Amino acid sequence: MIVTGLTIVKFVHLSALMLLFGCGAFPLYAKKPDKALHGYLRGLVLAGAIIALTSGALWFAFPGPGLDTAFGQVLIVRLLLIAGASILFARKPAGAAWSVAVVLSACAVATIAWTGHARSGVIPGAGLHMLGDVLHLMAAGVWIGALAWLLMLLSPNTQATQREIEHALAGFSGVGPGVVAALVITGIVNSLYLVGPQNALSLWRNAYGLTLLIKLALFVIMFALAAVNRYRLTPRLAMATDRSTTEQTLRAFKGTIAAETVLAVLVLAAVALLGVLPPPTD
Repeated sequence: MIVTGLTIVKFVHLSALMLLFGCGAFPLYAKKPDKALHGYLRGLVLAGAIIALTSGALWFAFPGPGLDTAFGQVLIVRLLLIAGASILFARKPAGAAWSVAVVLSACAVATIAWTGHARSGVIPGAGLHMLGDVLHLMAAGVWIGALAWLLMLLSPNTQATQREIEHALAGFSGVGPGVVAALVITGIVNSLYLVGPQNALSLWRNAYGLTLLIKLALFVIMFALAAVNRYRLTPRLAMATDRSTTEQTLRAFKGTIAAETVLAVLVLAAVALLGVLPPPTD
C-alpha cells in the first residue's frame, strides 16, 4: 500500500515538473505566443507549479524523506526552486523574469537525479550516469511540455489561428530531432549503469526490466507519431490551400498529439514505477 501511494505521488510530482519546465521553456525556442495565448500558457505553467508543490509536500508523508536526510534536503531545495519559479512565471509582463523562471524550473527538474537511482552510484564513471540522468530529464521535459502546449493550442477554447499553430509546430520541429537524440543517447548511458550489458537479454525476467521494456515500446510509438507530425502533417498544413484541407489536417494533428500525450503519461507512470523498483545492477 505504501509503495503504491509513493509511486502515485512520484508520478504526479514528475508529471507536474515536466509541465512546469516544458511549457515554460517553449517560448524560448519557439515564437512567443501573443498576449491572449500567453495567458493560457501561463495558466498551464502555474498549474504545473501548484501540483508539483502539493505532491512534493505529500512526499514527506511517506517513510524515508525526512528533513534530516539527504533525500529530504534535496526535496526541500526542489520545492523552493518551484516556488521561486512560480512567482516569476506569474509576473506580468513576463520579460526576463520568465527566462529566470525557466532556469529555476530546469534546476528543479535536475534535482530529480539526486533522488533517483543515479544518486547511489559509487562505481567509476558514476558522475556520467548522473549527468546522463539530468539531460534525459531535461529532454523529456521539453518534449512533454511542448505536447501539452500544442494540445492546448489545438483546443477550440484557445481560438488559435492557423499561423499561430504553424509557428508553434515549426518551433518544436526545430528542436525535436535534438530532443529525441538526447533521449536515446542518455537512455543508453543510464541503461549501461542500471541494467548492464550482462542483463540486457534477460530484462523480461524481473519487474524492473519488464517495466523498462514497456517504457521503451511506448517511446518507440511516440517517436513514430512524432515523425508523422513532422514529415507528413506539418508540410500538408503548410501547403493547404482550402479550408477543408486545413481543418482535416488540424484534426489529424489533434489526434496524433493527443495520442502522443497519452503515451507520454504512460511513460511517466513507468518512470515512477522504475524509481521504486531495484534495477538489475543494484
